[in-house]
Amino acid sequence: MNELKSYLGKVADATEKILGELLPAETTLPESIHKLMRYSIFAGGKRIRPSLLMATYEACGGTFGDRNALKAAAALEMFHTFSLIHDDLPCMDDDDFRRGRPTAHKAFTEALAVLGGDALCIMAFEVLADIGNLAIVKEIATALGTNGMLGGQVVDIESEGKQVPRETVEYIHNAKTAALIRSSVKMGAMLADASEEALTKLTSYGNNIGLAFQVVDDILDEESTTEQLGKDAGSDRARGKATFPAICGMEESKRYAQDLIDNAYKDIAFLNERADVLRNLADFIITRIS
Repeated sequence: MNELKSYLGKVADATEKILGELLPAETTLPESIHKLMRYSIFAGGKRIRPSLLMATYEACGGTFGDRNALKAAAALEMFHTFSLIHDDLPCMDDDDFRRGRPTAHKAFTEALAVLGGDALCIMAFEVLADIGNLAIVKEIATALGTNGMLGGQVVDIESEGKQVPRETVEYIHNAKTAALIRSSVKMGAMLADASEEALTKLTSYGNNIGLAFQVVDDILDEESTTEQLGKDAGSDRARGKATFPAICGMEESKRYAQDLIDNAYKDIAFLNERADVLRNLADFIITRIS
């Protein structure tokens, strides 16, 4: 795992450097929203989605440090941060902490958090437009829309406090979490002009690890403390969220997460040693509950 830690650090450094260049300075009017955007973007995090994009890009023949790939990675982090800001709002999950410090609406105001999330999402599309690859813009737009993240969030909210079938939980997780992770992988492959066959297998890999990521998050919400998570622990159960542990129990949830990771390994076997980082990223997701 030392190799993965080094790779994550390299991607995080490169992504944060370009984010620093792209985001308006805190002194740029209106200062308040630009301060919130930077507060939220630079709150920490392992930059998993940019790492998935870069690892896939390299596995498919791209070169680390390519300006367009790094801009796409930065845009991904903007999209992800926008989703977290809105997810934490009182009208959504009403969380007080994210990555170990007050959420955006707590550190600033609720209205500014809504606008700051919107601003990051809009700016991310502006960054992607500069790359000039319409297929990538369409891919991420689909992942964020009502057939992806937003749709998953709607069903997540509407399922609170209800007994829902496993299929509903899978829909929520596939749409709300796996869609953006899957797109991170697909965007890396698309930027590297991967073949259709490779893109199909990598899409499956992204979906498997994306779903596993959320199943593991459900488990950690039950088993970890707020200090360990850097966000409010036990909040899923308190709000009656539709989660895998609530529907299937803890042991079955852990088995399912491992099955998803095993399938992800099979998806990328065709890349041989070029998939080492992608395998390590899959390992990282599952070892959070080992």
